[in-house]
Amino acid sequence: MKKLLASKKKLFSMVGILSIAVISISSTSFATSFTGGRSSANFNAYYDSSVSTNGYTSAYDTARSDWSAASGSVNIGKTTSTSGTPDKYYVGSTATSGLLGVTTPYNTSGGVAGVSDRWAFATVAIYHNQMEAFGMNSAQKTSNATHEIGHTLSQAHPSTSSSSVMKQGIQSIGVQAYDKQSLIAKWGN
Repeated sequence: MKKLLASKKKLFSMVGILSIAVISISSTSFATSFTGGRSSANFNAYYDSSVSTNGYTSAYDTARSDWSAASGSVNIGKTTSTSGTPDKYYVGSTATSGLLGVTTPYNTSGGVAGVSDRWAFATVAIYHNQMEAFGMNSAQKTSNATHEIGHTLSQAHPSTSSSSVMKQGIQSIGVQAYDKQSLIAKWGN
């Protein structure tokens, strides 16, 4: 009987330790990045005239700054030239109800790239008419821009209970601790 109890205690101890190890690993693992993306997290962004016309310069500036501050390996600059391969930021309208924005990556030949492909640049469009239809305030619009720019850094939609700007939907947050950890897992600190 004593042997059986000792065996059970040992088993429960091992299960407990294994459970803690699994929880520790899963809480520090971030599978929220695309396998593809650009070769570097240092790039420039060009703002189309639609950005200032619609009043979103500050939203995009804040979004770029938040991501750049999250990791020393990330630097999203701003350029006034479309030459080379800067990302291109737009503000537009869409007839697709509920679509707040979209990020489209491109390869070196200018074709649309997939999330597991190597990208040369991306376009980011946020949709003014949809944000207005939802009555989004300035913080929510900035959060939307931050979310879309996150995709240009190969950040995917996470399935986590943690707070994350990369979750789909209307939010009024910037880059969160979870996002920062995911970004560092992809690009380094």
